[in-house]
Amino acid sequence: MRVTVQRKQGNEYEASILEKFESMDDVQLELAIIEEKHGFPSVFSKQALADAKEAANLNPGKRVDLTQCVTVTIDGETAKDFDDAISVDELPNGNLNLKVSIADVSHYVRERTKLDEEAYERGTSIYFPGFAIPMLPEELSNHLCSLVPNEERLTLTCEMEINANGKIVDSKIYPSMIKSQARLTYTTVSKVIEKNENDLVKPVIAKMLHRAFALSKIVRQNRSDRGALDLDLPEMEIDVAPDGSVRKIYQAQRNEAHKLIEDFMILANEAVSENIEARGYASIYRVHEFPDELKLERLKKVIRRWGFSISEKKDLISSLQNYLDSVRGHPNEKMLITSLLRSLKQAQYSANNVGHFGLGSKSYCHFTSPIRRYPDLMVHRILRKSNFLKNPPPYSEEQLQEIATRCSETERRAFLCERDMEDMKKCRYLEPKVGQEFDGVITTIKSFGLFVEMLPEHIDGLIPIRSLSNDYWDVDELETCLSGRRSRKEFLLGDKIRVQLAEVDRLKRQINLRYISHLGEKPKSKSQKPEREGKRNKIRYL
Repeated sequence: MRVTVQRKQGNEYEASILEKFESMDDVQLELAIIEEKHGFPSVFSKQALADAKEAANLNPGKRVDLTQCVTVTIDGETAKDFDDAISVDELPNGNLNLKVSIADVSHYVRERTKLDEEAYERGTSIYFPGFAIPMLPEELSNHLCSLVPNEERLTLTCEMEINANGKIVDSKIYPSMIKSQARLTYTTVSKVIEKNENDLVKPVIAKMLHRAFALSKIVRQNRSDRGALDLDLPEMEIDVAPDGSVRKIYQAQRNEAHKLIEDFMILANEAVSENIEARGYASIYRVHEFPDELKLERLKKVIRRWGFSISEKKDLISSLQNYLDSVRGHPNEKMLITSLLRSLKQAQYSANNVGHFGLGSKSYCHFTSPIRRYPDLMVHRILRKSNFLKNPPPYSEEQLQEIATRCSETERRAFLCERDMEDMKKCRYLEPKVGQEFDGVITTIKSFGLFVEMLPEHIDGLIPIRSLSNDYWDVDELETCLSGRRSRKEFLLGDKIRVQLAEVDRLKRQINLRYISHLGEKPKSKSQKPEREGKRNKIRYL
């Protein structure tokens, strides 16, 4: 149950029950725990909901009619809101014309309304396994602003003419109206463009998709040539039942359709950012700063132990990409790429454009997801309130920096919320498996223990140092090796080991493991218990 506690006097307290939950497995309890820890709003006010409903009556204004264009949305099978659509045509000069049309959220969400105030407080939608806490009410996110097929929808379109080298030779942004011809999934599109299963869609759509696929490959190669990092790691998917229980945990597979949409969204984000910046307008940029020198030096030392290096002769981003290419297919590929990720800074929002290191982009913003991200909504407002860059700038840099800082904070909050919920679901999934053994890989070494990725679920657990044999344990300065002074036993990053699931605590989101053996070694007896913590257990935390 959820309670409030007030101190009366001395050691006496008075508690009031706010909410009761049926059991530990109650989905609302899991949400309440995360909400209590991070303090995000999960319910819209009556006024915000009323604002969302009234928005349907707003005059759409003058728009470019794109309803006759072959336009489609491409999303995951379980997606409920569709805020981006694409269309690709061939021009008489041989260039390709790409239109990226984004739901015109700024038309419906007006400033100085309760709806806008609550969207700003959220900053972003939060995505949990099986459900989401949206930034905007469903009246907008799943209806008015969702680009569902065969319905006229208001959008902002970034139209780009792209030559054979993948360069944008001309671009413009304008208010538009579209009618999506199909709600496509990544799976369907992948079958069309990779396997030529063209009968899955209408002929005119199949032709457009193949044209789009050819363009995306050129655009991607062009981005790679200029120095963008390919940090593509599989993401974990948690499949939950309606009651909140976990059916399975698996690695999501990315195909060419995922990459196609990513290519086009990046291209549109850059085109919009460059257009705004070229006219001297203040804006909110998505920035990714140059890596910290100390972290880069540590990375070089760590990867040297596996026979890899980062060239000093080339520019940094080219050297890092060469490193990524060289570790593909290595038995410890994931660990080696993760080591690089940890050496990079986090991307954030800022009114000061310092470029995007990871994308190799000089000017980049978020324009393509205003349903779920407030910075995108602000970029739309900059465009609309300036009459698409014809009138004076509508905001000052100081105003936008305040908003950018807040959006970076809410983005971080959402990330922590999503991580905690995922950890809770992983614990729930593993609870019936306590006592079972798993193969695993050592992914992190700390003075307090070893983090191990259990296979095949790819869930991380901790082997506490106190559970290891009676020894003096040392961790090297790079945290790549844990070694016992007496036993000479070593645990290295990337080692394949056998572990037993010893303990799962869902509320604390902790998974504790017991070390059994290195793979290939003779396993220890299953009846052997971990050393008990106490005076006889000579453990040194270094």
